[in-house]
Amino acid sequence: MATKTVATGARTDFLPQALRGESRPSLISRIRQGEARSRVDEVASRIGLTDKEMARILNLSERSLHRQAGDKTLDSNKTERLLLLEQLIEHGLATFDDRQAVFARWLRTPRPSLGNVAPVSLLDTIAGFSFVDDELSRIEEGMIS
Repeated sequence: MATKTVATGARTDFLPQALRGESRPSLISRIRQGEARSRVDEVASRIGLTDKEMARILNLSERSLHRQAGDKTLDSNKTERLLLLEQLIEHGLATFDDRQAVFARWLRTPRPSLGNVAPVSLLDTIAGFSFVDDELSRIEEGMIS
């Protein structure tokens, strides 16, 4: 995966494609303002993530996720996690040639390189996002994962 940098050399590869051109202050403001709850369903539907998986990724209970109306705004932490997930999905789909079912299956299959756990189970931590993203990069480079 190519890493894009801004004038200061800061990495922007963790951002969804749609946000990479956004200025830093604008992006931070967007995260602080939060995304609509309805975006959770949009992102999840790209690869068939369940409500249970999404709740875990966003560090919510499934019940709390269900109680939030679609027009409610996520807090900054959940918005940031949603954007990280969106980027990971973009990376995964690019890695697996836009084959959603293949990527979804890969996410749910335990990987020896990740301690014999499914990648999706690591997405409740920022470090987990990084580890899973690194695995996708290894696949792109032709290393078996």
